[in-house]
Amino acid sequence: MIDITEKKNSIIAFLKIHGPALPVRIAREIKMEPVFASAILSELLNEKRIVLSNLKIGASPLYLISGQENQLENFTEHLKSAEKEAFLKLKEEKILHDEEQGPSIRVSLRNLKDFAKPFKSNEKIMWKYAFETKEEIEEITPAEKEEKEEGNSKIKVETEKIEKEKTNTPQKKDHSKKEEKMESIFEESSIDFLEEVKKFLKKNNLEFIEEIQISKREIVAKIRMKTSLGNFYLILIAKDKKSISKEEIKSAIQRATYSKMPCLYIIRKSPPKSIENFIKEYENICKIKVLE
Repeated sequence: MIDITEKKNSIIAFLKIHGPALPVRIAREIKMEPVFASAILSELLNEKRIVLSNLKIGASPLYLISGQENQLENFTEHLKSAEKEAFLKLKEEKILHDEEQGPSIRVSLRNLKDFAKPFKSNEKIMWKYAFETKEEIEEITPAEKEEKEEGNSKIKVETEKIEKEKTNTPQKKDHSKKEEKMESIFEESSIDFLEEVKKFLKKNNLEFIEEIQISKREIVAKIRMKTSLGNFYLILIAKDKKSISKEEIKSAIQRATYSKMPCLYIIRKSPPKSIENFIKEYENICKIKVLE
């Protein structure tokens, strides 16, 4: 039986030596299938022994140890052109005034969470380069001004006005029998599909743990996989449809990354051949199965 603790320690040791790494490289280093390696990485994230980058190579974030964030500069060639431009500008100038930037730079700064840190000066949004020291930032940051009472009063008046409008707005009510009937049909359809998915999971030795989102044609849930390595948790996305697009897979990968769990994606039929290579590239994060 494989020692999970030993695998975790091997991952930590690898990251300490090599710095931020993709899950595929880590899986190869510890000699495990990507889906199992991703499950162990999820446990390390939950234990706060490692962290995830916001920067992505393709659809995959990088895993690193807290304190290695400045090493993410080695991967900035993977930034989109607008984000790369914003990154280089911020790194050179150290501080940027948000209102003085063009639209693309402003949007990019909000996406550069690994490198751009927002703060306020004189009630205006500013951005500092994440790896500059506090002393260096203070040297070029304008002193904070006291808040003006007039400004606060205006904000208070506007807030009270909005709240009053909300209170006076009549709420619409609709109790039609037709809507109730439609809701009933919708619920029955959801239950049927849910039961079908649960049977599929049981057949494949997977356990349904927790509902996250249930709709007529889609189920999102947390599931558990029992293996000789121990229990591993996955995010389940099941869709009552016969096809799947590359954009849907990208969305699932993002959800898996946010949930810090690998994803099992269930559909009615095999994906089109045109996206097979894309699916194979990210199968360590998102595994697709056909509902049978």
